[in-house]
Amino acid sequence: MFKPLVVIPFYNHFECFNKVVRQLKILTCPVVLVNDGSSMDESKKIKRLCSKYGFDYIELIKNSGKGVAVMQGMKYAASKGYSHILQIDADGQHQYQDIEKFLVLSKKNPSCIINGAPLYDKSIPKARLYGRKITKFWVWLETAGADIIDTMCGFRVYPLKKIKNILPIIYFKRMGFDTEILVKSYLNNVNVINLQTKVVYPKDGISHFNCLKDNLEISAMHTQLCCYALYKLIFRWRKNV
Repeated sequence: MFKPLVVIPFYNHFECFNKVVRQLKILTCPVVLVNDGSSMDESKKIKRLCSKYGFDYIELIKNSGKGVAVMQGMKYAASKGYSHILQIDADGQHQYQDIEKFLVLSKKNPSCIINGAPLYDKSIPKARLYGRKITKFWVWLETAGADIIDTMCGFRVYPLKKIKNILPIIYFKRMGFDTEILVKSYLNNVNVINLQTKVVYPKDGISHFNCLKDNLEISAMHTQLCCYALYKLIFRWRKNV
């Protein structure tokens, strides 16, 4: 049974989200927004907006990172009997009209992760573009050349049964989350299908990326993933000896 739930992690992005939320009205599946410790004013406004559109709403008292918010959404979905969650950001970068395209492909491939493969326009900051290219190299190394186009795009569909055993081994809950969970899922035999989707960076968009702190986390994450990949390789070699 294919029963998806849209999960939107949210942190002080009300103005951005308010501009695109109307596009969610055409969806044939329910939505839950996970408020990851936003300010009091933002929390009040987003809670009213969710009530207006009939979205389920989860509020985390403390800002703990996108990964925590998404995993809370996964746990909520599992408790309600949903089979898949579609993760999409609230900052206006992703194309909400592509949600149905992701869900259609997921329904045809229910055991796979459907991963957003971004098509960028000129709005992407150069630092972000180069950072993604560096991450792509490390992911290629960690997965021994797997065809995963982008691991940092927060637009994807997860099959809950296939990744439930991955969640306990996720350690990076902020900017490293999207990459870590995708790489570890792949290394544990969850297939990944890339699906192209346009990604834009709004002129008035809000970024919570901390150059020093988040780059340090991403570096630590790739170090850990390289070690994990080596461990999986040795484990498989010993199993076949």
